[in-house]
Amino acid sequence: MTLLEFWDHPTCGLLIFILGACLGSFFYVCIVRIPKDISIIFPGSRCDCGQSIPLFLNIPIVSWILLGGRARCCGRKLEFQYIFLEILTACLFLLLWQKSDPWEFLVHGTFFGLLIIASGIDFATMTIPDRCTIGGAVLGILGSVLLSHFSRGNYIFCGGMTSIRGMLLGSSVLLWIAVFAELVFNREAIGFGDVKLMGCIGAFLGTKGAIFSIFGGTCLGMVTLLPLWYLFNRKKNKIKFDTSLPFGPFLALGAMSYLLFFKTVVDEYFSQIEILLG
Repeated sequence: MTLLEFWDHPTCGLLIFILGACLGSFFYVCIVRIPKDISIIFPGSRCDCGQSIPLFLNIPIVSWILLGGRARCCGRKLEFQYIFLEILTACLFLLLWQKSDPWEFLVHGTFFGLLIIASGIDFATMTIPDRCTIGGAVLGILGSVLLSHFSRGNYIFCGGMTSIRGMLLGSSVLLWIAVFAELVFNREAIGFGDVKLMGCIGAFLGTKGAIFSIFGGTCLGMVTLLPLWYLFNRKKNKIKFDTSLPFGPFLALGAMSYLLFFKTVVDEYFSQIEILLG
């Protein structure tokens, strides 16, 4: 059985789901440790009480369920974010596998990992580290070159230029939106970390995906998070309009949605515009 034949086999899908769950566990470690400038490798997994967690109790999804959501060593309640992130990553990777060849999965799976880590850190700290944005943009350019060579049959130069254009356009558009929003609201509305994240997204998705991620992601994110924002920030039946929300997860949601659901439609739409403009 060749790699491509195995890639389409259901067994491969199961392995991808398991891989996604394991990576989701690792992503949670990154989200917790990177803002504290702690190594993501050492020390190994530990409970909040300080006890190290043995490997057989650190199986993604399974261990959380078997332990009933509580630590075996001290009985502490385990945060739901653990299993949520593991299941979310596993499902996202499974969806990506269904729509990708092996090379596309390698590049876009790396992209999804960066988006998940950046979103988690943004939720927790309202900041996005440069290793996820600037480093991600570099990986996006290299990934585009890789896909041009192995998957699309284009010249390597074309893939690299498409990536660079997406990086520059995406970050520039969001930067101008940020400047305009600051003038209107007389406060910083979009952080520079979001602008750099948009550069990373553009490097992976090109100009069309970058534009969709900004505007489509904002719409999708607002529909998803505004009800939660209303529930958790109301006080005496009044909404606190000065509450800050991280924008990075909105952009990540738009980027993932583009790759998983809307790429064909969006690309066709922009192609028609290009034809009309001559």
